[in-house]
Amino acid sequence: MSRQEIENAVKLQEQLLDNHEGDIFDDVFQGEQYNTPGGSCYKIEESLKIKLNSPNKDKVLPRILNDIKLIKGIGEAKERCLNKDGYGNIEDLLKHPQFRDNAVEFLNTLENSPLDCLTQRCSNSHPYLLYASSFGDIEDLLFFDIETMGLKDQPVILIGLARIKDNNIMVKQYLSTNLKDEKSMLEGFVSDLSHKTVFVSFNGRSFDLPFIKSRNCHHGIFEDLNFHHLDLLHFSRRTWGRTLPNCRLQTLEKYLFNHKRYDDVPSSQVPAFYQKYLQTGNIGPLIPIVEHNRQDVITLAMILSRLQEEHDKNVMV
Repeated sequence: MSRQEIENAVKLQEQLLDNHEGDIFDDVFQGEQYNTPGGSCYKIEESLKIKLNSPNKDKVLPRILNDIKLIKGIGEAKERCLNKDGYGNIEDLLKHPQFRDNAVEFLNTLENSPLDCLTQRCSNSHPYLLYASSFGDIEDLLFFDIETMGLKDQPVILIGLARIKDNNIMVKQYLSTNLKDEKSMLEGFVSDLSHKTVFVSFNGRSFDLPFIKSRNCHHGIFEDLNFHHLDLLHFSRRTWGRTLPNCRLQTLEKYLFNHKRYDDVPSSQVPAFYQKYLQTGNIGPLIPIVEHNRQDVITLAMILSRLQEEHDKNVMV
């Protein structure tokens, strides 16, 4: 952070302390105490209207089926030979003596579990995974982001989740009112999962999810979190990495959605703001942390929609 950014953060913190002296949680947040076997935390819920784009399965499925390189044993050279022999798509391969069985297996898996099928054959940033994620129920997508007291072996203080339902984005945040609340927050997170869950995050494959797994282990929560995972950082770099200054979340907000945050707490200052809350009991410093996290999960949904729109125009291989 620059000196100016640090000075702005200190000024914001002082203003929040002044403005919210004596306030309690229910004065500021739309939430309630949330109890689990491991303790309690504060749960905030909000529903907002949102308009998202989603690829039409009937439109994008042929693009997948036309890529016969998805079949095991077929590379670019083999593809050219097969094309010359009249095998233009995967369904054509059902008549091929060598690749028939592989084509049958692929089509069956694609029908029953498209993400299972394509994650075995595509990189983590391949646009086919964006298409496959839209083949299922949009409510299975779980957008998530965490705030922590440090980069490693430190408590999680806030977990933000969001789902899409009926043109609404349902945001849920588990907030730690003190560091003893962490286990109940993690239990709340786990309770929101189902066997159909598909994680959607921004650098969550490398940071957020491993962090949660580590903290779960610390608290003796042994839950399988190996779900399909769309990490939008990788898709964003592939799509806009050459045209934008960088692919940070707030940079994408600025250039894709013309959105600028005000009175935002930088991620690096979250521990300091939370520590000030613990020291003073004043909830003011929590407000920008909660808003920062809330905006992050909403932005995730918007980025996924824009990515699907971009790749619907022009598939990147």
